[in-house]
Amino acid sequence: MKTSFNRYLEIDLTNQTFRHGQLEENRLRQFLGGKGVGLSLLVEQDRSIDPFDPENPLIFVTGPLTGSLIQTSARSAVVTRSPLTGNFLDSHAGGHFGPALRRAGWDYVSIQGASDLPAYLLITPEGAQFLDATDLWGKDVFETEETLRARHPGSKVAAIGPAGENRVRFAAICTERYRQFGRGGAGAVMGSKRLKAVVAVGTEAIPYADPERFRALSQELLAELQQHPNAKRRYDLGTMMWIRMGQEIGHFLPTHNFRDGQFLAYEGITAETCKRELSWKSVGCYGCSVIRCSKLARWNGREVEGPEYETAAFLGSGCEIGDAKELADANWLCDRYGLDSISTGVAISYAMECAERGLLSPEMNEKLRFGHAEGQQALIEDIAFRRGFGDLLAEGTRLASRVIGQGSEAFAIQCGGMEISGVNPLGCYSMGLNLATADFASHTRFWSATDEMNGNLTLDALPAYIKAGQDEINARNSLIICDFLPFGFDRLAPFMEAVTGFPTDAESLMKAGERIQSLSRLYNLRTGRSHADDTLPERFFSETSFAGLMKGRVIPKLFFEEQVQAIFQLRGWDAEGRPLPETLQRLGLSSSEAQGVPA
Repeated sequence: MKTSFNRYLEIDLTNQTFRHGQLEENRLRQFLGGKGVGLSLLVEQDRSIDPFDPENPLIFVTGPLTGSLIQTSARSAVVTRSPLTGNFLDSHAGGHFGPALRRAGWDYVSIQGASDLPAYLLITPEGAQFLDATDLWGKDVFETEETLRARHPGSKVAAIGPAGENRVRFAAICTERYRQFGRGGAGAVMGSKRLKAVVAVGTEAIPYADPERFRALSQELLAELQQHPNAKRRYDLGTMMWIRMGQEIGHFLPTHNFRDGQFLAYEGITAETCKRELSWKSVGCYGCSVIRCSKLARWNGREVEGPEYETAAFLGSGCEIGDAKELADANWLCDRYGLDSISTGVAISYAMECAERGLLSPEMNEKLRFGHAEGQQALIEDIAFRRGFGDLLAEGTRLASRVIGQGSEAFAIQCGGMEISGVNPLGCYSMGLNLATADFASHTRFWSATDEMNGNLTLDALPAYIKAGQDEINARNSLIICDFLPFGFDRLAPFMEAVTGFPTDAESLMKAGERIQSLSRLYNLRTGRSHADDTLPERFFSETSFAGLMKGRVIPKLFFEEQVQAIFQLRGWDAEGRPLPETLQRLGLSSSEAQGVPA
């Protein structure tokens, strides 16, 4: 059978060579595409000692739905070993780069080795060209993309800024100026390879196994989406609707480095305020004519898409910045220099609490204050360029807290090295359990906050609910389809059949998601994660929860561990989180994929 999403390009930066071919049909059936196929390639190819080893592959992946006719088909991902955690990473972005990569003739591009001199890659249907980037090294994201798009008309660009060049462990890979493969430091991996950018250009068609069926399904879904209330709400307010909901309903808005769940000055950074103060205009990714959740902001001669909720929660309320324009300035700096705004915000709020407690130098104790935008923005630049105290924070919150010490590890808000995102677990317990048991601690693994906020969850049902949610998102991140498309696998499975020709139903998609979770766990164990990492920072076990399932209680560590163990049991893992032999057999994973896992 001729499949429609198996075109593979492997690039060797060290020797400036490439080879191409097609991936095996069984791999595609087992792992779908996107995150799943990228993970399977990473498990096979990674022989790195650490994430900055040239042997760590940087894999750009699309899914079978990327660039197709279905609404919200823009997304693609980067898969690699994270310099922030040392473990598995899949970091996703919207915009137009993923569809452009498919039009350039490739569904998966694995970049290995490292260049002697700064370089960029031009990806076309003929393969890869290795081009000199000496003139671009040191330039920010905005200038780099502008230069390359002018140099290669019709192209789309994924590039790093100074943060990636300087190997900031949470540096992003940026595309279309304001969109990022943001979480986990993929930009630092790219910088370690001296790879400034990947440029994709081509006019190849997106193939379908049954184009007429796919077109009919797309038209039917579009008609329903146009009438869906969630689509209109996201068009009007974007992700920033969660600032008001997190504050007024959920009481889980991260505030003052996760000490609180409500921010007194929140009204200054709500969607409604940003719409007014930043002259918002709704814009959409490729193939998104309805939801268009992104907001183009213009203020004081600057422009950015955003802020998004996560940026506002961690550079805004987390640092107690309550002014929309000051928040947008911080967002703009992160986009310009190529920083994940989530990890940047959490690292800075951690530093602010250290300063508040008098744990830093006298100068930094004075300079870093909650609510002080000037100090925050100066520190963003220092992180990107690894200057002074910024050099330490550029290592990530986990490593920084080990150096600062003095009890600060208790309020260094990270799990397994990843600064957590989404909400404050003191106001939303289910998200805390989800983050601790995911392949890395990001809201992109599964969003349980809505159900807990609306009273739909119970503690007893939580392990099964979280397992199912993580499996579902694994599969969605492999198709790849936007989180905001409000339809389930009963609607998406027929699209997969029409594009791939493979028989697909909701059950097979969920099983693929479960398979991906166990394989990512094997990889994480192989690369240094242990059960000791499957927990939350001490703050969440020593302070009283102010909302959600644990309202009015201090989360008991023993109970939390019991719930972690319940998830392990549902997955068929042992008490240390190692998938059992019978689990590997049930999921069709080979024993070779468990090699290197500590006994």
